This record gives sequence, structure tokens and C-alpha cells, in this order.
Amino acid sequence: MPLTFNGTTVTAVTFNGTALTALVCNGTTVWSASASPVVGAPYGGGICAYLLVSGDPGYSSSTLHGLIIAAVDQDPVAYWSNVINAAVTGTSTSFGTGAANTTKIIAQAGHTASAAKNCRDYTGGGFSDWYLPSSGEFYKLYANRIAIGVLDLLENYWTSTESNASNALLFSDSEGMDFPDMKNSDYPAVRAVRSF
Repeated sequence: MPLTFNGTTVTAVTFNGTALTALVCNGTTVWSASASPVVGAPYGGGICAYLLVSGDPGYSSSTLHGLIIAAVDQDPVAYWSNVINAAVTGTSTSFGTGAANTTKIIAQAGHTASAAKNCRDYTGGGFSDWYLPSSGEFYKLYANRIAIGVLDLLENYWTSTESNASNALLFSDSEGMDFPDMKNSDYPAVRAVRSF
């Protein structure tokens, strides 16, 4: 969670006239003056969860880009979508497609509620560009699960990737893989991400 004071994000901290570079609490960095994001550190309204590498969509050798994960699940627990027997055309498993998948889910005829909408409605850190990650994005989150430390390793999370008209992909943090489940299952957790 970003360090704030009276609702304002702290960008500098001094102690006895000396500018600090970081605040550490019980061995965890809770604030960093570094302009560069660090996986596992608070950043951009959540926790920096993944930094793009060469070959990732959107990678730049001159500017860091990546994923930020919300520090908490987006409640309430939700169906993948209230539209349960109609296909969403064109969702993808690929890394970098979660935002587009989220938009497609919400745009369905008859849509009123979904895991995707829970993420889109989330405003953590004052940001409004959160989305439900694709299964490919969840694989990147899983790879950094220990460093980011906010995923429940015994939980199954909805992804924004549809499997077929009646099923969507869940990501199991205990098994490190995705699998299909019925869109109207209400036990999976929902965790938003945003890109930077």
C-alpha cells in the first residue's frame, strides 16, 4: 500500500534533515524513494508484481513497464459474469490482454455484474484503470508470488480468459496452473491488476 499522509501520497521523507531512500517495517519495504519500481514493493496504487522483459508485449529497453497487483481481493466474491451461457467473443489467454478481455466481458449484452466489473470499479490508490488479469498474466503473477506476497496461495482466482460459453479459466495459486470452471461458480477470489 502506498505511504500516504492526510490522503496525499508521500513522495519524500526526511529524518533530522536527511532525505531517506526507503522506509522498512519488520524487514519489508513499505515505501521507496526510488523512481524505479521494484517487484514486491508498493507502487502505483498496489504492489509491483512483474516487470516486463524482452519479448513481452509493451517491453521497452528505455522505460520500465509492468504489472501492479491490488493489495487486497476485490469483494464481494462474484461470478465470472452474470451472463453464463453466452460466449464472449475473442478473450485471450495471452499476456497483455487482460484489459481488453475485461472490456469485452463488461460489454456483453445483459451484463450487470462480474469479476471483471469488480476489478474495473476498483479505485485503489486513486487509479481507475484496474482490470481482471488474463490467464497469461496470472502465470507472471504466480512466478513472483513470494516476492509480491499478497496472493492467497490456497486460493483459486478468476482470470479474464473464457474457456467456452459456460466456462472461464481459474488460476490455482496452489498448483500454479489454470483450469476451466463454470462461470456461475462463486467460490473463486477476484484480484485486480493494472499496467504501467
